[in-house]
Amino acid sequence: GTPSPLVATTFSTTQKPYTCGACGIQFQFYNNLLEHMQSHAADNENHTKGDSPKTSSASGPQEQLWRGSQAQAHPSVKLQIQPQSISQRNHTLSQNNGLPEKERQQVAERLLRVMCSDLNMLNVLNSKDFLKLAQTLVDTGARHGAYSTRDALGNMSALALRQLPRMYNQVKVKVTCALGSNASLGIAVTCHSQTSGPDACYVLTAYQVEGSRLKRYVLGVREAELREGPEQIHHWVQNVLSEFVMSDIRTVYVSEPRLWAAGFAGSPLGGGGRGRICLRCAGCSLGAVVQAVLGKRSLQARGLHELAELLSTCRDIASSTTLALREEQCFNTSTSTTEESTQGSPAQCPTPPCWDRIAEALLQVHAHFEHICEAYGRSKSTAPLLQGLNKHLLSTLACLLAPLRLAALELSSQRRPTLQQVLPVYLRLEKFFTSKAGEAGTGTASKLCHYFLEALKENFKVERAHQVAMVLDPQLKLRSVPAYQHEDIISRASEMAAETRDGGLSGGGGSGGEERDGDGPPTPKISRMDGAGSNGGPSRGSSLVSGADEGSGQVRQEIFQYLAEPPVQGTPDLFQYWSSTVIEKFPRLARLALWLLAVPAVGTRSECVTVCEQSLAMKRRQQVTAEEMNKLIFLRSNMG
Repeated sequence: GTPSPLVATTFSTTQKPYTCGACGIQFQFYNNLLEHMQSHAADNENHTKGDSPKTSSASGPQEQLWRGSQAQAHPSVKLQIQPQSISQRNHTLSQNNGLPEKERQQVAERLLRVMCSDLNMLNVLNSKDFLKLAQTLVDTGARHGAYSTRDALGNMSALALRQLPRMYNQVKVKVTCALGSNASLGIAVTCHSQTSGPDACYVLTAYQVEGSRLKRYVLGVREAELREGPEQIHHWVQNVLSEFVMSDIRTVYVSEPRLWAAGFAGSPLGGGGRGRICLRCAGCSLGAVVQAVLGKRSLQARGLHELAELLSTCRDIASSTTLALREEQCFNTSTSTTEESTQGSPAQCPTPPCWDRIAEALLQVHAHFEHICEAYGRSKSTAPLLQGLNKHLLSTLACLLAPLRLAALELSSQRRPTLQQVLPVYLRLEKFFTSKAGEAGTGTASKLCHYFLEALKENFKVERAHQVAMVLDPQLKLRSVPAYQHEDIISRASEMAAETRDGGLSGGGGSGGEERDGDGPPTPKISRMDGAGSNGGPSRGSSLVSGADEGSGQVRQEIFQYLAEPPVQGTPDLFQYWSSTVIEKFPRLARLALWLLAVPAVGTRSECVTVCEQSLAMKRRQQVTAEEMNKLIFLRSNMG
């Protein structure tokens, strides 16, 4: 239970930061500054070597000697490729092979780039076909004579991994400089688990707007352990972030429910002041809504045994090979016409992240109901499964789940901002279940509608940041919410925009800050702007209170001018809109928008699933260590 001595404590607000003389980035810890400066030195050394003049081509006698050796070349070397353990790798490098170190380093860098494009390439780089290709390139392009591939380059994967620390430091410098250059606006940080079979890992990602483009940086990967709690994840996140950003940068955290419930933005991440906001992953919230209604315990407690049997049957059918083939055929024939549409059937749209598997199985069975009846009715062994399929109940439940799945798909979009869609999605789902509950009468369908409506209000958390982000969308503004909520949302937007005037507050910005926003529509909060003087207290000084009131008045005036603007035609690029079109007209709102709209509503990305699967598979085969796995994912995600 004692903390590890390697875990850093919370940032001190009184300690002066250490500044890098090369790029001006500040660090709270001296060791991080040393690592950063060493990365600068490695990067400069690499550029110096890369810019050095190339050696002259081979002379005439050397060329004749090379051609003679080509004529008498021995047959291709036959290599037996075997999985290589980590302990053996360091003893297989050939140090004295006649190839200059500069060229070996260039080849190693190219190999590592190929490996990072697809982590499965670790095996491909040692395959016989790739070695033959490399042998041809070495034979025809070598300036110092012809050598066999094994003699010239040694083990391909080992050569690439030997270059890993150097390239990792070079890319780390670029990521640190990028995150440090935009400190005045703020960043978004997501920490979410990715499951790969029996294993799982946490992926830590940072988002920020650079110019008019949204940039994403994967900062670290950690393999999840069964017995670790949120505190261990907190410490890991703190240690990783301390290497890239300062502690007082304005940050929005998006995490899964387990971390969110433990207060992810609070201690020990550095104060938990008003410049730190913690949001729950919207995809996990929608999954929790489904689980609250269709969970096994919930169905048993409410006596919905027929529905429990239907879900069990759908799960069994969805896991069978027959349905998988049907899905693949339908998917291949339909995706060509509905590639960009989010209104298609579940068979036509990819599964949203964090979506409930049982709900997905039920929707797939409903989408292929006729094919399933035809395929399972032919065999006596599978025909009894059809008795558990109540077509009417299946259609009713699919009708209620389809809007939830569509909402999860919209909020997980990776091509546009999504945080401003959270409140409209909540209001749309609330209206849908309310209307369906009135239409369904008193049967099972009506009960399900009321259960979904209750679960939506309890599990789908709408925070202050979601409301303000909606206002910052020029197409939405306040159109989605009723008029009686306008003043409250405007006050919250004014409060958040006023905090951005001086580049955000420090981590210990005062006791008036919040570690987590209050709920939105279910429990509206009273704005603190009207009572700013009384909340501040006499100790703050009348000059500070008057300055805050003056700034708040200017922000409110800016918000009302923005709301009075005519509607924007078409679908604007929000980052382009706020970074170039109106930044001079509404400077405080623009600073807030370029921070808040960069926050994703869902804390995970589909591409991270594939990366984690590949890296965990490599670690299970003992091809890489945990540290190498982390660096490979970092390079693959940030090298572009």
